[in-house]
Amino acid sequence: MQLLLWLPVLIAACCIAAAFVPVRKGRISHPAYTVGTVVGSRSQKVWRNRSETDSLAPVIRYQTENGEITAASRYYLPEWQYRRRIGDRVKICYDRTQPDVFCLCDEGSAWRKTALLTFGIGTLAAYGVLWGQYGNF
Repeated sequence: MQLLLWLPVLIAACCIAAAFVPVRKGRISHPAYTVGTVVGSRSQKVWRNRSETDSLAPVIRYQTENGEITAASRYYLPEWQYRRRIGDRVKICYDRTQPDVFCLCDEGSAWRKTALLTFGIGTLAAYGVLWGQYGNF
């Protein structure tokens, strides 16, 4: 019975902790995390919906265990979705065995972090109000 009383607190704590776990895209077998600087972009033509569009991928300079590397991302975005500018600092996850293979960690993780923190803190606040109002339930 005690576990049921503390279950919302445990779920909220797990959500808050999960919000701070780094997100990585792609399959990187030996991950290492670092911060890099956008130094340019690569362009590629892509066919979508029967029309040709430009897609862009950032070129990033970052420090690895073996020295500094400049590499291009393997994930291209349509030009209208691309938002990186030269000089932007980005968190990346690179492969220790192939340091030129990396993925951006912050892609799409802002909404995830916000949702998990909102749910976790909201659950704790609601549980605290209910606990204060009704005591031991």
